[in-house]
Amino acid sequence: MKRARGAALLFALWAVALLAALLAGLAVGARGEAESARYAYEQARARYAAEAGIARAVDALRAADSARRWVPDGRDYHFDFDGAKVEVRIEDASGQVDLNAATPQVLINLFLAAGADQQKAQALSDAVQDWRDADDIPRAHGAEADAYKRAGLKWLPRNGPFRSSDELARVYGMTDALYRKLADAVTVYSGRNFPDPQYAGPLAMAAARDGDIASATREVETRRARPAVDAASQPVSGLDSQTLVAGFGGLTQEIRSTATLPDGTRSQQKAILRLTAISGNLRPYSVLGWRDFLDGDDTLDSR
Repeated sequence: MKRARGAALLFALWAVALLAALLAGLAVGARGEAESARYAYEQARARYAAEAGIARAVDALRAADSARRWVPDGRDYHFDFDGAKVEVRIEDASGQVDLNAATPQVLINLFLAAGADQQKAQALSDAVQDWRDADDIPRAHGAEADAYKRAGLKWLPRNGPFRSSDELARVYGMTDALYRKLADAVTVYSGRNFPDPQYAGPLAMAAARDGDIASATREVETRRARPAVDAASQPVSGLDSQTLVAGFGGLTQEIRSTATLPDGTRSQQKAILRLTAISGNLRPYSVLGWRDFLDGDDTLDSR
């Protein structure tokens, strides 16, 4: 009898232990699901706050009151939205180097400003021109399909216009490190053979001149430090002798918006938008590209 009671007690203890383990597992699972739900909720909050930054930028770009209007020259704007700190930066495409329209010298200057030596800059300039032209004849320092094949690359030059700026990463001779420096300075949407100095960042400003990144950086910092209401009206020296080949730009904007919640949750959105020139019932912009991005990740999905 005592042996039977001992066995029953042991069984009961095992049952209690098993039940306790089961309950502990359920508690851990419930806690994990709660944490996942909270994480998803915070991510959604941050994402919508970042998208609010893009919407705010569009509104500020179209503001009739010049005191409220934001300047798309790469300066930072900050505001609070639903508990999030939102930082917005807008760059007018006319202030970037257009891969399809830039002159050979502008391309050389761009690569020099990004840190390439003269030989590398010349080779990349020729390779960009070989990518965008329609023939299969390589320039003196450039590369057509045969060079890409010999290098074992899985793609060939387009022999047509760049469709997006991130195609620059595939140009023969381009490195990841160099492309990351250039990604914010190039576009396919301005149609200009040189960047507009009113909106150009340091690399683009240097590309429009002599490749001197130091002096270009100083001038851009000075321009961005001016009050926004005055920034666009100030003349910028150094390009008076150049002739504009195509369009003045001003309607296509690259907008980066970063929203950070108090707990550190962050969402970053990058959009390329073409604003409509007239108001009314028309949508205020069309989307050329939009994506989430992380710091250092500068590729953009086209839509």
